[in-house]
Amino acid sequence: MDRRQAERLTLIRPGTACLIVLGVLTLVGCASPLKPVTITPAPECGIQPQYCFLAGRAQFEAYRQAKLDLIHARSDEGDRTPSAPIALLHPTRTKYAALLIHGLNDSAFYMADLAALLYMSGINVITILLPGHGTNIADMRRVTAEQWRSEVEAGLLMTHLVGERLLVGGMSLGGALAIDATFRHSDISGLLLFAPALELRSVDGLTWLTCAPLLGEIATETELKESPVKYKKRVANGVCQLKRIMSHNAHYAAQADSSAVPGTDRMAVMGEQIHIPTFVAMTYADARVSPDAILKFSASIRAPTTIATYGVPDAVVPQPLPNGAVLLSLAPEGLRHSNLVRRSNAYNDEFNPYFDRLADALTGFLATHFRADP
Repeated sequence: MDRRQAERLTLIRPGTACLIVLGVLTLVGCASPLKPVTITPAPECGIQPQYCFLAGRAQFEAYRQAKLDLIHARSDEGDRTPSAPIALLHPTRTKYAALLIHGLNDSAFYMADLAALLYMSGINVITILLPGHGTNIADMRRVTAEQWRSEVEAGLLMTHLVGERLLVGGMSLGGALAIDATFRHSDISGLLLFAPALELRSVDGLTWLTCAPLLGEIATETELKESPVKYKKRVANGVCQLKRIMSHNAHYAAQADSSAVPGTDRMAVMGEQIHIPTFVAMTYADARVSPDAILKFSASIRAPTTIATYGVPDAVVPQPLPNGAVLLSLAPEGLRHSNLVRRSNAYNDEFNPYFDRLADALTGFLATHFRADP
């Protein structure tokens, strides 16, 4: 028996097995409720809007440079500069400004095409780079949901400075963080969700295992190529922190709606807590997040809602939806989870032939509810 074989055998020794069991048993502590996030009040910009705008732009430039410095210092797979956050800003403070939040393992690169659409609609746009992303996998092993929420707060403050009213949007994890921000802030005017992480498809009930102390550092390969804008490996701790955000959102909704009938679907209860115009894009072919959960959530929102879909649902979707939401079928072909929000991605050889249809749907939604002109 060589040394490598002996090392493998040590993994199944009784002592190690006991440690694994203990790790699982202590998991509840690791998946504990989220700690409160520090909220900085939005500045009053009515008297000097241009001063606020210039301050917001300067804050973003400093923020971006700090992220670039971190990327250059921590990157372990070549130059990850394309992961850096971007802002698309008009010369002055606009009526609406949007904060866009990327997904798990992704980077601000994935928000660029959406940012361009919002900008062309007269909206100032800021993106952020969440901690643990755009650098190396080791950082994802240590990151916490609390750090992500604090980063969103920093993004919200910058976005408040460059726009009178606030829109928040995100992809997957970013969608979950956008919902979380909406629950915290009563001054958010609109919500833009792209395959929001409400439940994980098929394995949602098992994701609590990723929070076990001995499992959090495990990294698994994905089918994607190595690229400067997205991690190829998925770290268990990242999934754990995503699960904490999703559980927090569901728990908040349940606590907020004490009148909910026992047994009511938790996605419906969560949707009922949203009272601002909401745009939702999803693909029925999503292998990451549950399309059924997204649909139940979206059909319960208590405000004008547009749901843009790709692919064909497994079951008949009732029309009209209970809340009167507009349901748009953009194409019969389903898209991959990571392909939803970009027209193309040369790093992963992805192309979305139906992105222009999503662009038209989103632009129409913005024109109806968030016109840039008075």
